[in-house]
Amino acid sequence: MKQVRENIKTIPKNSIQINTKAILAVGNGIRVLLELFSGSDEYIPDLVLESPTKENIEEILETASYLDWVGKTKNLKLVGRAIQLLPALGLHEESKIEEITLRAYDPEHIAEIFSTENSSVSIGGVKRLFLHGHALQILPKLGIHGESVMVCLELSADRPEHIAEILREDNEIILMEKVRRLELRGYAIQILPKLGIHGESVMEGLILSAYFPEDITEILKERNNSIWVGRVKLLILGNYATQIFPKLRIHEDNVMEVLRLYVEHPEQLTGIFGLENNSICIGKMKRLELRKITQKILPKLRFHEENVMEELELDAYSPKHLTKVLKMNNNTILAGKVKKLNLRSYAIGILPKLRIHEKNVMDELELNADSSKQITEILKTENNSIWIGKVKNLKLRKHALKILSKLKFHEENVMKELVLCADNTRYITEILKMDNNSLWIGKVKNLKLRKHALKILPKLKFHEENVMKELNLKAGSSKQITDILKKENKASCWGR
Repeated sequence: MKQVRENIKTIPKNSIQINTKAILAVGNGIRVLLELFSGSDEYIPDLVLESPTKENIEEILETASYLDWVGKTKNLKLVGRAIQLLPALGLHEESKIEEITLRAYDPEHIAEIFSTENSSVSIGGVKRLFLHGHALQILPKLGIHGESVMVCLELSADRPEHIAEILREDNEIILMEKVRRLELRGYAIQILPKLGIHGESVMEGLILSAYFPEDITEILKERNNSIWVGRVKLLILGNYATQIFPKLRIHEDNVMEVLRLYVEHPEQLTGIFGLENNSICIGKMKRLELRKITQKILPKLRFHEENVMEELELDAYSPKHLTKVLKMNNNTILAGKVKKLNLRSYAIGILPKLRIHEKNVMDELELNADSSKQITEILKTENNSIWIGKVKNLKLRKHALKILSKLKFHEENVMKELVLCADNTRYITEILKMDNNSLWIGKVKNLKLRKHALKILPKLKFHEENVMKELNLKAGSSKQITDILKKENKASCWGR
């Protein structure tokens, strides 16, 4: 390497032109790269600098002028001891750097920075910051320009020692005034109480994901409703991170765009099952997505009394996902006002349990069941017993058609579109046993019947003043309309 260094000295600085998107320099290659580009004002590619040894970094820091141009790159990744170069870059508010990634595998990689004062290492107006492993521990040392808006801050730790020092800090000690998207993974979730999120700030997204119970051990010791997260538009909690939901305190005026909860195993929800129903306040939200087992905690959620949910989407492919919910009394889960309700598979069984606001006007209700087992409990209910209220668009597919007679619509309801689809006669067997004109539908502007669903047309009863704009019938074969053709004229009445 010494001979290489001697040869490099004979090459004029800033004399090598490189047309590439990124440069990776490892070990001794870092020194070579910095010397060759020292003083360059031309195009600066993205840089990845990695060094496992102390000697390379110390030698570079002796000649700080080599580092002037590094701060002009847009994307910088420092790995291992190369992180020690960060304070010498002199990043400031006018720096063009947009993304910084720091990754450390050993506490020695951050030793020098860790000994500095908090907020003393400037990273300018960086837009995206990613800290992994031991690098996470220097977060308090980093100084973000006061007027800068950070688009994304991602922290990831897979060992407890990666966050040990931060956990010793006071809560809300690390100021996060203008962070649009915050992602915490693994053990990094446990430093959430240490982050001081501004009271009136608005986060575009808060994403928390934990794959092991150890990832949330410390944060579970926090009191419920004690961790301030302020205003959040998108909140995603994955696997064990779902258990810290009760710990979060959301701004009382917050209107969440999306709340998404997902887990793979029941034990990932253990801490929530013991809570009382309607005890987790989530305020106002537009879209709620509960996947698989997470639907078990629906009764635990409490929505704002004035909430209008844009969409509630539930799907459950196993009855185990809803065991306790299906045992609840009907009309006990306060859903409030919902514009779009989409229930699939076993999740359809929740429908009688929901208490929808009496003044609700639903834009769309879609029910889809692949098996009769998925609607067993609903079929035991009386006809016209499940309050739906006013709904503009109703779509029933497959076995879900069987519960049409169970639905109760508002007497003044005017349905914009009713879509019934059955590609097998077993989906409509019970309806075919009903008397003609006995299945109350009310007023419908557009009626679409697909395949075997055509056979139930004589059973439908429309409002006497109904004015239908479109009757759309689509049969897959002539057999699907044979029975209707045998009926007497006017056996079906759909108004005008």
